[in-house]
Amino acid sequence: MKLCIFAVCHNSYQEALAFLDSITTSLKNTEVELDFYFIDNSTDIDEQCVDLLMHGSEYFNIYYHRSENLGYIPSISACIRNLELVLSDYEYVCISNVDLEMSDCFFKNLDAIQLCNTIGVYAPAIISSDLNVDRNPKIVSRPSRLKLVTNKMLFRYSLGHLILRGINSLRLKIRDYLKPSVAAFNSRSSMETVKIYAAHGSFMILTKAFVNEESELNYPVFLFGEEIYIAERAIALGQSVVYAPDLIVYDKEHVSTSLMRPTSYRRANYDALTYILSNYKF
Repeated sequence: MKLCIFAVCHNSYQEALAFLDSITTSLKNTEVELDFYFIDNSTDIDEQCVDLLMHGSEYFNIYYHRSENLGYIPSISACIRNLELVLSDYEYVCISNVDLEMSDCFFKNLDAIQLCNTIGVYAPAIISSDLNVDRNPKIVSRPSRLKLVTNKMLFRYSLGHLILRGINSLRLKIRDYLKPSVAAFNSRSSMETVKIYAAHGSFMILTKAFVNEESELNYPVFLFGEEIYIAERAIALGQSVVYAPDLIVYDKEHVSTSLMRPTSYRRANYDALTYILSNYKF
């Protein structure tokens, strides 16, 4: 199996090094061929860490791409264009943050999945280090236009954002009771996959069937809404997004986005929802 990971970093070098270490551990005793594209959007370049990253593993290929911080998906798109990459060369193309760690069995379990032309995206189990819950499925059912418009309006104002944060906090507390803990995930037997609407944007696995049709990722928004964009492209291609809980990664909880100013965070979400509502029919 041959795959690639596009990992976008913004001043998170220590997390990136830990991410690479976990990938190395997960790749051992597998026949997986991995190309790792490290996209550096950092404002403060740590040359020592970059050097460590570039010589970090004998188990996979690492390519460094310096970006002017065009955003999450736009930086990946620029890397694909600048390096003239052919995504269809890979069985899987992964879009990722760097504040993650792979489980030891991630690549072994991914390699065991049989390719299917009707599946465009896999959503792994993304276990929160803070909340001990799975971040996926991100969105089970396609949201209504009313919900998206409401969220857009809430992100426009500080008070609305506070209300939305309160709602999300309550939702996560409920999920804390309803969804498996980290210990449960580590001890459970194999679980079946299930179709959902959208994967969590911190780590999405695009299949060969998807990238055969989507040779470039044309989502111009700086940040947020990526999971909806990918979900809508999959729908347009007649493909499914599938939650695969046997594929496990661990999330260190918004290392980069937590540094954003509240006004910038609100603006980025507002712009993302504006684009989505303008370009897709809900």
